[in-house]
Amino acid sequence: MAKAFTLITNLILIVLIPFSALAEKEEFSSTQIKKYKNGIFEVVTLKLKDNVVYKEDFPHDLIPFHIRNDKQHSLGTSFLIKDNTFVSAAHVFNIGEYSLLSDNYAVRDNKGNVFKIINVEKYSNYRDLIQFTVEGDTSKYHKFTFGRNYEEGDVVYAAGNALGEGVIFRKGSLTSFTYEPIDGKWKDIRYSAAASPGNSGGPLLNLNGEVVGIVTKKSSSENLNYALPISEFINFTDESAEFFNNQMAEVEATQRLRYSWRFETVLPKNIMDLRAEAEKSFYQRFYKARKEFVIKFENDIFPNQKNVNKYLKNQANNNVLSTIDINGNGEWLLFNSEDIRKITISKNRTLYYGENNKFIGNYQFTLDKPEDKSLLAFIKDKKLILDTFLTSMQWKRTVAQTPVYITSYGRPNYEEQYQDKYGRVWQMATWNDQYSDRAVMIYCLPTPSGIACDLIETSTSWLEVQKEGYKDNLHRIMLSYSAKLKEWQEFVSLPQDMIPKYLQGSKFTISENNVEFTVGEFSGSLVDLKLTADSNLYVATEIEPSNIEELTVGSINFTPNSNEDGVFYVSKYFNQGDNASDSYNDFWQKFTSLKSPYNFEVINEGKLITKYMNLGANSKIPKVADAKSKKIGYLAGCKLESDVKLEVFNRSCNTFINGLH
Repeated sequence: MAKAFTLITNLILIVLIPFSALAEKEEFSSTQIKKYKNGIFEVVTLKLKDNVVYKEDFPHDLIPFHIRNDKQHSLGTSFLIKDNTFVSAAHVFNIGEYSLLSDNYAVRDNKGNVFKIINVEKYSNYRDLIQFTVEGDTSKYHKFTFGRNYEEGDVVYAAGNALGEGVIFRKGSLTSFTYEPIDGKWKDIRYSAAASPGNSGGPLLNLNGEVVGIVTKKSSSENLNYALPISEFINFTDESAEFFNNQMAEVEATQRLRYSWRFETVLPKNIMDLRAEAEKSFYQRFYKARKEFVIKFENDIFPNQKNVNKYLKNQANNNVLSTIDINGNGEWLLFNSEDIRKITISKNRTLYYGENNKFIGNYQFTLDKPEDKSLLAFIKDKKLILDTFLTSMQWKRTVAQTPVYITSYGRPNYEEQYQDKYGRVWQMATWNDQYSDRAVMIYCLPTPSGIACDLIETSTSWLEVQKEGYKDNLHRIMLSYSAKLKEWQEFVSLPQDMIPKYLQGSKFTISENNVEFTVGEFSGSLVDLKLTADSNLYVATEIEPSNIEELTVGSINFTPNSNEDGVFYVSKYFNQGDNASDSYNDFWQKFTSLKSPYNFEVINEGKLITKYMNLGANSKIPKVADAKSKKIGYLAGCKLESDVKLEVFNRSCNTFINGLH
């Protein structure tokens, strides 16, 4: 019986040994992991000093210890294939796009030793691969070899610096192969081992520790990740770098031009020299594409599209930056910021802001200057402008799910004055946010009360594109002006290179009970209208329909007292002809034939008293009128919403009309 038991036991052992040996072969041993880990490095770059000023002390304690005390940013993973030569994924470096962090690329081992990256020997952002060399002695580290045979069902390990917390190995299987999505030139590996941010560029290993792929990306919809087959890396040229992007487009007025960027340059090359060449090529392609777009769609975009004429003869106005664009019905409209909000900074100082998805920028805002600062000094102080916006908006970044409020990015790193086709001089400035490798840019126009701006937050890599893209769109951005007469006096006294071309030559003289003014084509001497230095003047800006290269003053509105609902105004109107709506045709017919209510009759509706007049019917002001051609008309109006006596209203309105030159 004992012999029988021994025999059975031995048989069991004989049967089990092969399965046990097989199980050991299907996973890495601790010895293997230690060995391979010695050849896998982090890709890092030196942290920059945080240039941001915070409302309160920055909560460094909320950042994990190993990150806040690390002098390096962890970008991804690389692995050693021979002395001083590493492989990674191209997108870890993103060489074709500018970055604040790009000057100090290096690799770091698991002991913290850093090796500076020197030259690039292979590069393709299309295939997502890079081979590079480093300074220093790497002879003691493990060098990986390539596994040339791999198939579905193979056990694989994804190794890399997951989440920037050190190199780890995660087991899975090679599940399938799938064509690369653009041209199907090769088949990517799909595998089931887990991968996290930071794994990019790490090796996908078989059970022999050989590299079968370079980890590149993960699926957003399922637990499958992707690797570039190592055979594709081996076969790719080391004679030139390859840059390719087919997802670029110029878009305007519902028209779209898709285009690609291709660039090659000789290798090997210093990594910073390669970056500089690629960036230059990328920006040149962008500028060229814009020219191609304008040529192709010249008659479909503003201001040449056929329906633009209707808009030009019936323009809207706003004293916040707004943009002209086409809607789904083919109509050109002035698109204003949505839900304009008001923030009171002080008794006499206000910030208005909104958002308009037709703009390049994130926020459009108008900001009053401080009372103790001249308009010129305020316009030049871009730091003060942005600081005031940030503080008023409670601008923040989130750290460990905690809002941290930013009060300043310091002085701008770049400033420029740019004159658009209408003769408006834009004030532009940019700031780098070194903490997040992002940038802030403002494009602003001076106003009599302060400044009107569009603010753009973008990645540093796209900043140059945004700068030029904004210049291409300035001709569609409109701004009218509303300010006190004393503010207008200071505004028109600015240096000529800050005053819009169509407002140059404007003058305001304010004395007791009398205001002398010239603004655009309008001028006058207004007496006994209760106008003071604190009275308001609104000036509407329009594109001149007969010369689309020019802006003009379309109307002026005087409001003597902010405590009363009263206004005196002159507006320019155009004969829209076939473009006119029924309601506009009715207005134009009554207006040009001096029918009610455009015959200077008093319309008394209780607390609202109005009076309108076609100035072409008033021989005292032929300079303003154009009654004969009936192409342009000038409508003068008076409106009071108060308990003013009728004879006082009539006298004031007649004084206004007769005071116009």
